[in-house]
Formats: sequence, C-alpha cells, structure tokens
Amino acid sequence: MKILIGINTLTEVGQMVYGNHMQFWFRLGRDTDYEFIFFAPRRMNIDNMRNMAAKLAIENECDYLLFIDDDVLVPFDTLQRLIACNADVAAGWTVIRGYPYLNMFFRWVGGPDGEKKNLENWPDPVPAPEMLECAAVGFSCCLLKVETLKKLSTPYFITGPFNTEDIYYCMKVQREVPGARIVVDTGVLTQHMLDPEFVSAVNKKQLKEYREACDSAINVNSQPAPETHEQQEAKIGDRSLPTYESVLENAIFGAAK
Repeated sequence: MKILIGINTLTEVGQMVYGNHMQFWFRLGRDTDYEFIFFAPRRMNIDNMRNMAAKLAIENECDYLLFIDDDVLVPFDTLQRLIACNADVAAGWTVIRGYPYLNMFFRWVGGPDGEKKNLENWPDPVPAPEMLECAAVGFSCCLLKVETLKKLSTPYFITGPFNTEDIYYCMKVQREVPGARIVVDTGVLTQHMLDPEFVSAVNKKQLKEYREACDSAINVNSQPAPETHEQQEAKIGDRSLPTYESVLENAIFGAAK
C-alpha cells in the first residue's frame, strides 16, 4: 500500500507539533509495511497545495492521500484507524481553533420542504469513540481514497469567497461519486494549536468559558449575525468574468484535458 502524506507549512512548525509529528512518522515507518511519499511544499495557498498533492498521489499510483495540518497533534494510531473506516473521506475529530471552538465536521440542516439546505457544525455532545457519517469534514487530519480522486473533475479543491477547500471537496465528492461516504472517527482525537495551548474535545468547554469570562470583563460586543445565503450570493458579482476555479485548473492541470 502506498500513501502520500501532504503537509502545508505556512510559516513554521511549533515545537510540540514537530515532536508529535516526528514520533508519528517514526512509528509509521517502524510498525507498518506501507510505502510513504512525503509532500511538504514551500508556503502556498492551501487549495493549491492540496491540488498538487492530489495530482502527485494519482501520478505515483498511491492508494491513499493523508492530509495533516502543521498545527495539529495526532494520535499515533491515526492512519490505521482512518484506513479501517473504509470511507472515501475519513477524518479525525478536530476542533476549530477559534471561539466558540466548534467541531470541524458538519451535517445537513433541512429546510421546511425536507431538502438539504445548509451545513452546520456537528453539535455537542458527540459520541466517542464512534464513526459518524457526515456531510462534510475539515481536512486538518483527513484520509482520502485516491480511487475516488480519479473519478472527480479538476480542480479538486477550491477556496471560494464563502467556502473552504475541504468543504468544497466534500460537496464535489457527493455530486460526482454517487454513494460516496464521508465519515469522522471520533476516536481519533486531535489537538489544534492555539497560542500556546491546544484546543480539543477534552478542554474546549473550559476554554470557551474562559473566553466568555474575558469578553464579559472587557465588555466586548458579540459578533454580528452571519450573512444569509441570499446576501452571500449577491456579493458574488458578475459570473461572466473568469472564475478562480478555471484559473486554478489551468495553472495546475493545464488547459487541455
């Protein structure tokens, strides 16, 4: 089995993350028979990096593409557990590193007609350890089947004005690969670096309470309500202009297919 590991290093790797990742790589090399390709390019846009990693994984005939962010601690059995999920997209349990520390995996919220309307962060409490079927997941710690990648149109990842590249990929998989499965293994408990502490499912309640106490003490106003879908659509503008998607596709995959 061949696996490409992609890490996007934006600036520098924190000391604790570096130590965790070094132990993780060492144990993978010692305890598994997998063949690994390590891809950690110079700083670039996250969707650009992920598209390049996907292209390399296909060209090198890899079985899986593993993404781990440069600010996340991972359990040492992460790869084995995510492979065991046997899903097109399998992620660990990561918490967004910003107040109010929401879970970085999502489910559909239906409208009055029962249709799938919007995504929402999976609410607490989250059962653990358990494999949950999701609408989308963040890619801070995520395993993709390369077999599924090959079925998709390019580019695979797009960071848009109102979406992240990982959510874009999950939506693309569901549109273009009928029956595709997206899951999170809540037994793969990552830790997301703050400054200098880490946030995870274990301590996020305490961090949230601390943040709220601080905000209350200095009389910080609450954040404005998020824009509606209609307001977001109104900002997109002239759709006749070249799209970021088309520019990115030509840059990475070439104009000719």
